[in-house]
Amino acid sequence: MKVSLLLISIPLLFSFNSCKQGSDGENRSSAGEIDQADAPGEVSLTREQFESMEMEIGDPAPMRFFQSVSANGYIEASPTGSARISTHVSGFVRQINVATGDLVRKEQTLFSIECHEVILLQQDYAEATQRLKLLKSDFERLEQLWEQNVGAKKDYLKAESEYRQALAKVEGLKAHLQMIHLDPSVIENGRIIPYLDIKTPVSGTITRQELVLGQYVEPSEIAMEVVNEDMLRLRLELFEKSMADLEKGQGVTFFTPDQTDRTYQAVLTHIGKTVSPESRTVECYAELNKEDRGHFINNMYVEAAIITSETE
Repeated sequence: MKVSLLLISIPLLFSFNSCKQGSDGENRSSAGEIDQADAPGEVSLTREQFESMEMEIGDPAPMRFFQSVSANGYIEASPTGSARISTHVSGFVRQINVATGDLVRKEQTLFSIECHEVILLQQDYAEATQRLKLLKSDFERLEQLWEQNVGAKKDYLKAESEYRQALAKVEGLKAHLQMIHLDPSVIENGRIIPYLDIKTPVSGTITRQELVLGQYVEPSEIAMEVVNEDMLRLRLELFEKSMADLEKGQGVTFFTPDQTDRTYQAVLTHIGKTVSPESRTVECYAELNKEDRGHFINNMYVEAAIITSETE
């Protein structure tokens, strides 16, 4: 604000000083000195001083001044925008369909494994479904006899128990097959699939691929990672003393350390409510501009400032 007032007063002082110097030579000052004007708080300049300091006369213009909170952060995918792919069963890698950097779509097959356990599971399901059909037929027959007061209650209850147990086993095996992306209806028709296709649950880019043909993989191993760049966001780490000034919807300006001259914008969307006992920081999240997301990769480090107040 002081700068704005000075810009307004300089033209008037310059005009006044020029006239004053024209009428009274005693008030002239050298190019290296600045005269104090009669009005308190004002400074008058000679033309030589004005030009030597490369000053310009212009119209006053509004400017915005910001108060901000500094933070470190990382570009990362949201929980629904990334996937770490593993197998539900152990097996040997039979085929690899993608490499790091490839774009994939949801439910696309990434690789396949050969697994004896999967073959046995399909056999168990096929046998259980056939047995269920037989038990269901016996149960329905004895149920009709029981309703007609012909059959013995003991036989009816035994048939019902066996049928219910077989039904539960079939449903359990069916859920297991669906979990590993095998179609139970195909197996019911007598077809056994000798290998298991591993598919991606999200669309995105392959950011991690650590498989080779013939490799033995365990369910606990992360075989591949997929990240959807359209769902990247900014994770910020702020010290607890800065939390009082934060509100959802505040603007965030950030840059990467290797390109400090190029800044990007985001909007604060989530404010954490827990302080990390190790770092004494709180995690907050900001939404990136859609057109900027293609410039970043997962886990990229950035430096940011959250705009907490703005004055014109």
